[in-house]
Amino acid sequence: MRLLQTTTLRLEEFFAGSAIDQRLGNPGIPKYAILSHTWGFEEITFQDIMGDITITRHKAGFNKVRDSCRQARADGYAYIWIDTCCIDKTSSAELSEAINSMYRWYKDSAICYTYLSDVLIHPKTSNSTHHPRHPFYTEDCMQYSSSPSYSRWFSRGWTLQELLAPVKLQFFDKNWNSIGMKEDHINAISGITNIDLFALNGGDLRRLSIARRMSWAASRQTTRIEDMAYCLLGVFSINMPLLYGEGATAFIRLQEEILKISNDQSLFAWKYPIVEFYQDKYSEDFKLQGLLAPAPELFRHSDAISQFYSETAGRAFPVSTSKGVQVEFLMCQDMGYPSGLVYLAMLNCPIGHVPGRLPAIHLRRLSPSSEQYARVDMSQLFMFSSYDSAGRIELEGFDPRKPQRQLVEIRSRTLYLDWTVQTIFIKQDTQFALPPGFWLVIPEPFSESDMVVIQACPRDLWDPTTRFLQHQVEFRPRLGTLEAMALGTLLIRWENFGSALDRSRITYFVLIFGITCGGLVPWCYLSPARGFNGERYQQMSLGPREQADYFQHPQIDNYLEDEFAYRVDPFSISTDLEASRRHVHICDDLQLVTVAELKIVSGKEVYLLHLLTKSKYLDGKSS
Repeated sequence: MRLLQTTTLRLEEFFAGSAIDQRLGNPGIPKYAILSHTWGFEEITFQDIMGDITITRHKAGFNKVRDSCRQARADGYAYIWIDTCCIDKTSSAELSEAINSMYRWYKDSAICYTYLSDVLIHPKTSNSTHHPRHPFYTEDCMQYSSSPSYSRWFSRGWTLQELLAPVKLQFFDKNWNSIGMKEDHINAISGITNIDLFALNGGDLRRLSIARRMSWAASRQTTRIEDMAYCLLGVFSINMPLLYGEGATAFIRLQEEILKISNDQSLFAWKYPIVEFYQDKYSEDFKLQGLLAPAPELFRHSDAISQFYSETAGRAFPVSTSKGVQVEFLMCQDMGYPSGLVYLAMLNCPIGHVPGRLPAIHLRRLSPSSEQYARVDMSQLFMFSSYDSAGRIELEGFDPRKPQRQLVEIRSRTLYLDWTVQTIFIKQDTQFALPPGFWLVIPEPFSESDMVVIQACPRDLWDPTTRFLQHQVEFRPRLGTLEAMALGTLLIRWENFGSALDRSRITYFVLIFGITCGGLVPWCYLSPARGFNGERYQQMSLGPREQADYFQHPQIDNYLEDEFAYRVDPFSISTDLEASRRHVHICDDLQLVTVAELKIVSGKEVYLLHLLTKSKYLDGKSS
């Protein structure tokens, strides 16, 4: 690390000694003071210190460097570390190393000078009649404002670790008048920052729950969004590379690193109260969310989570995988949602001031057979407990590592049954899982030339090589049992040979398909292509391919778009459709049958579309 010589204002570089050297009393790095502050106008940089000092002295930020060095010299320190000028920020490698080391550098300092540039504790003239004197009120607040405000230093992201790490910390106002040591104002600081006294008094942060530590950063800000994650590295004993430009992903990466070293499920105990309560449908208003919080501010209401953390024996650590976060939860199905896909997942971290209470969150299964889930209903953290036969909360609680017959949600007094321990995957990507596609299957006796798909709608979602249509549905809307949504239409040319001696007969028909029963079950419909000029199509097909495409595509597109507006007659849907995940439609005009069914093909859900002659279908049904 580089240190600034407090007398000459020259930078010197030091390296930590080996373990043996440190035992022999040679740490390699001399005792040093360290500065904590908020950045202002014309801060002194590494390049300024290495350049012409006569020019540097005229910059606005030089007084802060000069006065901090003066204070360090007065206290007997030959060196001081200042973040603005002791790091070459033009080197991304050096900046990354410094930020990953910063918590340790503050912790290893002999003293930390906290400079509050917006506080004046001893003004020359005092007309502060608005508020009683407070050591951390801003100068403007004391003199002019009708509402109190604390120094900006208490609201910045980077100053959190600078408050927690140093063993010895002294506050100064804008004129470098001492305001006192941290321990002199520890109760006031705890009230301002919401930081536990255990942490402010130098307690081991690893003993505190993750949610409590996250809540300290919930009201803080940084200039760059990535720094809201990077400034917390030391608070969670994490080292990770810096990727400026990744935005909010940095905070997700931080939580993924925390998962590697802790099984504290309070990491998942966050909520976003201003969003609406979840409903059993999906629209643009109800985005799916992963298990990890998108920002520290969502832990603002997590200060009720137990302060102290003890590792849960026998419970596997969560793991980030390609399927999402793999985690073990005590879960039960929430029967209040008709889809049957919404579950309650218990978090193994005590909540509230009464023993035996645990929080829970809502998860939604991405499909009936999927092992992937996403978080929903971010507005709530539920609170569960077990009750004895007299209706009193059992203070010994329940073991979330074991199945439970029944548990009670405390606030609503709702009883939930049949809790089981499950290992699941929770996708962090907020987009809905890709729904199953539709695969057209043309069986024997039809050949490739007998039935040809001329065109599909939507055309850009159809793969003519594999006869597969991947419909583009981000959210499955809430459909009633007898409601249906069309997702695709195929215009098919059928050359039907009655016998070997008969001339072929060419027929054009339309196959329409979609989903129903809450968006989980396929339906299908066959109809002759009434209004479609097949003869005109055949004539154009004989011309050059470019000319044929030019004339045919717009005409067919318009035709299919009209057919696409078709709505299924509710009375034509069989009553057992939802149970069988299968729908059959017989077209007597064509003497054809189409069958749509949800199947597992090569381990993946697919909607299969079958085309059969009516006679073959009836033969198969009778057999």
